[in-house]
Amino acid sequence: MGNTASAFVQGLKYCEVEVEPVGLAFSRIGPYEPRDIKVVAAFDVDSRKVGKDLGEAIFAEPNNALKVIEVGKLGVIVRAGPLLDGIAEQLRNSFIPITEGSIEDIIRELESTNAHVLINYLPTGAQRASEAYAEAALRSRTAFVNAMPSVIATSRDWQEKFEKAKLPLAGDDVQNQVGATVLHKTIIRLLALRGVRIEGTYQLNVGGTPDFLNLMYRKGQKEKTKTEAVKRMAEGEDFDAYISPVAYIKFLGSRKIAHMFIEARGFANVPIRIRVDLEVYDPFNNAGVMIDIVRTVKVAMDREVGGPLISLSAWAFKNPPVHAPPDVAYQWLVEFLEGKRNR
Repeated sequence: MGNTASAFVQGLKYCEVEVEPVGLAFSRIGPYEPRDIKVVAAFDVDSRKVGKDLGEAIFAEPNNALKVIEVGKLGVIVRAGPLLDGIAEQLRNSFIPITEGSIEDIIRELESTNAHVLINYLPTGAQRASEAYAEAALRSRTAFVNAMPSVIATSRDWQEKFEKAKLPLAGDDVQNQVGATVLHKTIIRLLALRGVRIEGTYQLNVGGTPDFLNLMYRKGQKEKTKTEAVKRMAEGEDFDAYISPVAYIKFLGSRKIAHMFIEARGFANVPIRIRVDLEVYDPFNNAGVMIDIVRTVKVAMDREVGGPLISLSAWAFKNPPVHAPPDVAYQWLVEFLEGKRNR
């Protein structure tokens, strides 16, 4: 129940009160509007959140996402989940006071609340904990959305398990609405299409969320998924690329600032240099995309589509089972929603 969960829950309340919510790619997906999404269960290992109503927990420390709307009491109590590798050891008890539950607790809660979709918002580096929640989803007959860089939707083993169970699987690592990765990918794709030769690129990100603090100890997985996502937009070209979260800066709060640089050569080998600065409030940059993801996953569930959702994952995630440029992935998703694609 960190900042992204806070923005997601606030976003659902915002969509309830706004006739025409700003910032969604799709107002309706299948039969579902944003207001049809109901949070019925929530999990954490932070003792400042466990046992509280969800409406209180999303504003508890160390969360610092913007408060854009009053959500009030939601009638959902945050339950303790398994810790495993869910939090960097350097942050346990010193920054995050820990209370633990078990995978059996998760399964019972998902079953008793008749949950349909489980979102994994664990911190980067939590591979074993992510797998525990994926297992809980399977055993409780719940679709799974892997919002983090852990390897789930791109794992053949997990793909086969969800396909056999006829449960949708989406992931890995959500691509924000106008995030640094999708913007960087779009620019690289444009240059490749226009015949420009890319020589090298980098992207350096700083932010003030607890996730950035976690990334200071566990950024390897995030660096890999972001760098690969950008390089794939210029298939066939070999160029240097480095993308990394480089610093936790507390006063930035939930803001993220990304610096991008691209060095390339155009016609007649003439140099081209591009510099871009992007500043966003990271949790809400994620929340609108997740509202679209959850509704699409529910459509897949209604159709009894099991296994990885190729079109949705290509559009909404940094490290999907199949990569595609943003415009191509969007067309795939539209075709899936129209019933013209199986996944």
